Amino acid sequence: MFSSRTLLRLPLMPLVMIFIVASHALAAEKDPAAEKDFSDNYSQVFQIQVVAPDAGSKSSIGSGFQVTSDGLIMTNFHVIASFVESPDNFEIKFSDKDGQTGPLELVNFDVINDLALLKHPTPTSSFFNFSKTPSIKGETLYALGNPADWGMVMVPGPNNGFTEHSYREQILFSGSLNGGMSGGPSLNSDGDVVGVNVASAGSQLSFLIPARHAVALKDSDKILDTADYKSEIASQIRDWQDRRLGDLVNSDWDKEKFVGRQLVGEMRNDFRCWGKSNEDDEERKFSRIYRYCYTSDDIFITDNLDVGSINFWFSEAQSISLNQFQFANSQERSLSSNSNSAFEHSTNFRCKTRFLDQQKEENSNYIKVTTCVRAYKELGGLYDSVLILQNHESLTSFAASLSVSGAEQHQIQSLNKRFIEAAL
Repeated sequence: MFSSRTLLRLPLMPLVMIFIVASHALAAEKDPAAEKDFSDNYSQVFQIQVVAPDAGSKSSIGSGFQVTSDGLIMTNFHVIASFVESPDNFEIKFSDKDGQTGPLELVNFDVINDLALLKHPTPTSSFFNFSKTPSIKGETLYALGNPADWGMVMVPGPNNGFTEHSYREQILFSGSLNGGMSGGPSLNSDGDVVGVNVASAGSQLSFLIPARHAVALKDSDKILDTADYKSEIASQIRDWQDRRLGDLVNSDWDKEKFVGRQLVGEMRNDFRCWGKSNEDDEERKFSRIYRYCYTSDDIFITDNLDVGSINFWFSEAQSISLNQFQFANSQERSLSSNSNSAFEHSTNFRCKTRFLDQQKEENSNYIKVTTCVRAYKELGGLYDSVLILQNHESLTSFAASLSVSGAEQHQIQSLNKRFIEAAL
């Protein structure tokens, strides 16, 4: 669940390769990179491998690059996430330009910005420098990495500035990054690192982590113990959510018209909203108009776990051919998708329901509020929450829902309270 983006770690699976040939005619103009010889940079990028020793083969690969003289190597967190999830069953290794391989030690990580810092046992004398100034919009950048295990490549493309609709900083890069290039460096024309490759949405829509986050991790001087991996992930997410959700609760929420109601629209620039209806269904027994809003800042933890999503929706339904009892039952069933289904990394949902103002009687008007919460088993202090509101009035029903993933209870409670006030 990385929105529509694809993380660039390459899992061991069949590949569909798409080759794109681009030509550029720059009459009477000199390419700014022409005066920079990038040939040495190719040899300084490592392939990062997560290996299952018992299986005798790689489970995933990415890229990485040395950033200090004593052998610190930068890559993406998602490249080595399977090791973090199960360090007893995996190892991290490097492969260099000469095909030499060896072990790497995980030093530290930044799960929010999808970065990891590794340690090479026998570092080379050469390493990449970070640019002292951030890359500017419109500047041509040069991404290095090892796509699909074919060998090191360089992909040029412009920096299009920071992505919109995101709470985290990421650079929108118009270059064709491919699986296996995760964690590789993106350079300016001077050969200095301005970003770290992280994801792609295809069609030359790619994403880079700004270098300042990698510099902060490199300079952190923190060394993690294996036993601390899960608690460190939880701590980083709690701190991030405290800022992110705190800002959201305390901000002004823009409102938009929805079937005669003034309701929340795109709360902040990291939300996107879409609407639809069932008017094309000629056999429908009730009409429904629907608005769905979501964020794209999910944090990758492991292959089957992302946290950080915030989703909400509104729905207005009106009976066409159902009586009051049938219509009420149809609306209850339509909300039952938020069930107590088990989840590998968490407990089952526990739900509480209460009625506001009026007690529900058969076929009467009522306002119902249901809150469901489940706890993460290994990420202490983090919870998922689903809030469902239903305002039922005879043959018309308004419903709203808010889902939050990976937050503390007090954060969820504050956001739920604010949402209820805005929806009713």
